[in-house]
Amino acid sequence: MKKYDISILLAGVLWGTIGLFTRQLNAVGVTSGGILVIRSGGCLVLFTVWALLKGPKLFRFRLGDAWLVAAFGLMTFFFTFCYYQSIAYGSLSAACTLMYSAPTFVMVISLFAFGERFSRRKLMALLCAVAGCTLVSGLLEGDTGLSAAGVIYGLLAGIGYACYTVCIKALSNRGYDTLTINVYGWLLCTLAGIAVWGFGPAAPVLTSPFTVLMGICLIVVSGFLPALFYSLGLRGTEAGKGAVMASVEPVVASLMGFAAFGEKPTPLGKFSTFRAQFYNLCLFLP
Repeated sequence: MKKYDISILLAGVLWGTIGLFTRQLNAVGVTSGGILVIRSGGCLVLFTVWALLKGPKLFRFRLGDAWLVAAFGLMTFFFTFCYYQSIAYGSLSAACTLMYSAPTFVMVISLFAFGERFSRRKLMALLCAVAGCTLVSGLLEGDTGLSAAGVIYGLLAGIGYACYTVCIKALSNRGYDTLTINVYGWLLCTLAGIAVWGFGPAAPVLTSPFTVLMGICLIVVSGFLPALFYSLGLRGTEAGKGAVMASVEPVVASLMGFAAFGEKPTPLGKFSTFRAQFYNLCLFLP
């Protein structure tokens, strides 16, 4: 397995831990808007400090690429906002399943944007990923809590996540460093979050040392590190392949839910999901 594939898998695993921290913060009154501002603002600080240490040249981008940088930042905000809204109108599992319609959109967009070949092996991997996400969600067993708004926001999150992936790949292809991409992406995401919600919804994170710790973990473990690994992985991996591989996230989230909160997988999801995801990942091994 290539180092780029491992990097993307690590990103998916770390993204799967976000529920551990958001639930603790929700319990003390931090809203979804507050979580977005905390996470994006913290990631902005970390990537900016790192870029400053490496040199000011990392803050430069060509004027002709300004639209792509702006699109990446806005897509970062858009898919996160839609994902939180989907959760608000439905369930976490259903929202996660709908968001991971993204690989389909990524493969179609990449076919035209980057000329990536849509092979039979990719199709099989995509079907396995969708099957795995569906089984882990409980959709086939009626455990969804879905509403029309939840479905719409979930699909919009999938489209936004697909565009986020394509923007990273396009910027990488144009020679931009991973730090440059993330600094401007998180900057615009943070500004958009503050414009919509302000700082108020994030204030309860300061109520105790424990919530501060959860906020730091939210930023570092489920924000900074996976964003770094994902963007690094896409430097050497096709966008469509990367999006499918990152769909290990719902499996990790399910395991975390069981271990930390006693959420038992549904009968269909208990074995079939992990088997489907295992086959999905094996399709990309040499």
